[in-house]
Amino acid sequence: MGRNHKNITIQLNKRIDELLRIGEKKVKVNGVAEGIHSVKTAEQYRNTANRLSSVCKEMGIKNIEDIDKSVVARYMEAYRDASSWTVSRELSAISKIRGETITPKELGFTQRRTYTSVKNSRGELPKSSSANRPQNQDALYLASVCGCRRSSLDPSSPTAVTANDAVRNEHGQIYAFHLLEKGGKERHAIVLPSEQRNLTNWVDNKLKSGLSPDAPLISHIDKNMGSHRMRAEYARELYNELKEAKERGIDVYEGRKYELFIDRSKYDYGYNNPRFKSDTPHNFQKDLALEVSFNLGHGRLDVSLYSYLIR
Repeated sequence: MGRNHKNITIQLNKRIDELLRIGEKKVKVNGVAEGIHSVKTAEQYRNTANRLSSVCKEMGIKNIEDIDKSVVARYMEAYRDASSWTVSRELSAISKIRGETITPKELGFTQRRTYTSVKNSRGELPKSSSANRPQNQDALYLASVCGCRRSSLDPSSPTAVTANDAVRNEHGQIYAFHLLEKGGKERHAIVLPSEQRNLTNWVDNKLKSGLSPDAPLISHIDKNMGSHRMRAEYARELYNELKEAKERGIDVYEGRKYELFIDRSKYDYGYNNPRFKSDTPHNFQKDLALEVSFNLGHGRLDVSLYSYLIR
């Protein structure tokens, strides 16, 4: 083996090169696309590979074949306080490089968003709330991770969301839902990046249990259960995750921001609204607050701020 092959940084980057499938037809194995089909994803994976190489050097690891679970665990210690999305992103890159999946749970990352963590603006749900009933738990979860309205949750509605409405990325993960709402308006709503893995498992487990892809994902909800509270939680969490993605230079829209999610002309009009000049109330970033509004189905900055983000 030549000298270059003994350099762990070179080995890891060579592995990324071997995985590149830019412009090629995607081939899926167990629902997951082989290789790397996105230039942006390749860039993110290289960043992870270079950080991983530093840890390998600290541990005396010289060959890519020697990167075992203990090395990955050492690398991930720096992400103990990171969001679920960041943890998932780093492990996805490492799993692709190693050719073997390591889950957050295996490394002791137990942070997970469930319906039991859903709160309203006044704190925990009261025990008497009908939303606490078992039949409402799936609806609570779905609304809190994609911000859909009640019509998308109600199984008696012809516009109830189904597995076929899910939009998957090149890795087979659900990152958005196509929704048909009041007035026949169609839109796409991004799934919280931190929840894409959990949401995908949740949907896929329903399909494995026999649910038809075109059947409502929610089987029953209480007739008195509203959805504004869950949509508000979704809005606040989405704003925080969009902010983190912006700081890290990550595209949560998978390159389809203005194709599926945001009307560019309406976005520009809302952004330049003289009502909001350089700053927004409570120092929210104007561009991100407006993106939240589009993902809620409004596309209006004032709605996202005063009805959802400002407590």
